[in-house]
Amino acid sequence: MTDNGLVITTKKDLAEVEVHCFAGCYDCKAKSLCIGNKHSKGRLSVKNPLHAHPGDEVKIQVPEDRYSQALIILFGGLLVAIILGMGGGYMLALIFTLPSFLASFLGLVTGLILGGFILARIFRQKNKELLYPVIIDIIKKGDCYGSA
Repeated sequence: MTDNGLVITTKKDLAEVEVHCFAGCYDCKAKSLCIGNKHSKGRLSVKNPLHAHPGDEVKIQVPEDRYSQALIILFGGLLVAIILGMGGGYMLALIFTLPSFLASFLGLVTGLILGGFILARIFRQKNKELLYPVIIDIIKKGDCYGSA
């Protein structure tokens, strides 16, 4: 999804862009990233590869398909970690003659914690770059450039 917005502030490689919320905003996957009033205007933190300045009118692209893929990976990964943890706990119960329900429960908790930790590291390193909305065009330069 692409949308137009106004750059409010910039910080390093990120910019805060104010966008007008239309009917499509209510179904947008990035709605949770918007700050402010969701009925008229919202603010998004976006990647700023074009080095837009405050006051610039820009076109941003929200990678909605990547949000869906990231959620599938996240919840699928947690499900796999839980199943592997329960299976591992059950196998340890057979080896160490522990009650199977206790070992399975401990395996479930251990798998959930380890899986969550691993997935959090993966998402912080790999997907942070892919999931941010991006400024793809500067439509109109703001007043900060002065008159030519």
